[in-house]
Amino acid sequence: MIYSFTFKNFCSFATNATISFEDIRKGVETKSNMFSDTPLGDRLSKVMIVIGPNASGKTSALKALAFLSWFVRYSFVGLEGEKEEIPIDTFAFSEDKESISEFELVFEHKANVYRYILHLCRTHVVKEELYRKEETQHFNYLFKRDWNPQTGNSDISQRINLKTEVLKEILRKNVSLVSASVAIKNDFLTEIAEFWQKIMSNVNRMGKSWDTSSLGERGLFEATDAYNKNKDLFNKVVQFLKDIDLGLDGVSIEEGEARNAKTGEAKKIYLPYGVHKVNEKHYKLPFAYESSGTKNMFVLLHFLLPAIQQGGIAVIDELEIDLHPHALPQIIELFANPATNPNNSQLLFTSHSLEILNHLEKEQIILVEKKQECKSEMYRLDEIKGVRRDDNIYAKYMAGAYGAVPNI
Repeated sequence: MIYSFTFKNFCSFATNATISFEDIRKGVETKSNMFSDTPLGDRLSKVMIVIGPNASGKTSALKALAFLSWFVRYSFVGLEGEKEEIPIDTFAFSEDKESISEFELVFEHKANVYRYILHLCRTHVVKEELYRKEETQHFNYLFKRDWNPQTGNSDISQRINLKTEVLKEILRKNVSLVSASVAIKNDFLTEIAEFWQKIMSNVNRMGKSWDTSSLGERGLFEATDAYNKNKDLFNKVVQFLKDIDLGLDGVSIEEGEARNAKTGEAKKIYLPYGVHKVNEKHYKLPFAYESSGTKNMFVLLHFLLPAIQQGGIAVIDELEIDLHPHALPQIIELFANPATNPNNSQLLFTSHSLEILNHLEKEQIILVEKKQECKSEMYRLDEIKGVRRDDNIYAKYMAGAYGAVPNI
């Protein structure tokens, strides 16, 4: 689980911005099971929403976490050589193109709490550190990596039995030490890397990676392929879809064929079909002809349910796209209910369907707005003085009482 995520100099965020899942109240019970107690006695939210006007920086906040998870786990295999630039998007309106972006994530993994720190620019990693929280409640370092401009390499100190000399031979300046350690099969950091693999997101460098209304049926093919490989996951998706779409009696996946328009080469693909029961007869309808809401939920669930199964984090931009407002509380309940979320997975999402605020606590709402010089800032609702637990949060937000609303 994530405790907190802080980043700086990324996209529209020039200064420090923090998303904290921690419930800092002591001895106060919430009205729901939205929060989870950790093995070390901390209390973390299972759901967090990011709201604000268009172009305020909501998606950028999610992209920061998606970038970090990719870089930590996959940069060694994703960047081919030392000269390849790190695909980091620093504050967009700065003349300093060599500025340093900073990230810090505090997270729980297998009953331990870690703090990971990463500073980097487009050409190299400036600082990379990993700490573990001990019984004394202090964080002790496991490894430290610092860029040495004199040698043009990183200096490494460590306490986890890393094969430092072997690592230095393969560690490029533009990749994470964690990803390189996975390549040389260091047991400890390979286990740590598992945490980053459980961050499921629908955002990439360009924004939301799928939207059936704008990207054709690509998302459907990707989701169908995932379901075809995991029958248990597929069965859960079908049941969820049947619960929210009363006209759907089931879903089938069938093998098909696609041909390359230029070469004529045939490729095997898997296609989804909606199954409908009419007058005791079953009819199959290609999923491309199902409603936009049903299609988007079909795709969305291949991010949400694997995160829940693995005890991971689902990071979803515009959760409500094409969905009925009543569907959002059902998604929230998937994460809130211990019966459906036994591993305490977390959901971090943006939405413009703000009625969902009626289902959340003030500690679970992050507001983003753009200030002068096009700089985004974020703050949690419970940081605003005077916000009461019995307030009608939705009504007050819509009236502009908390800020982060469009200037219309």
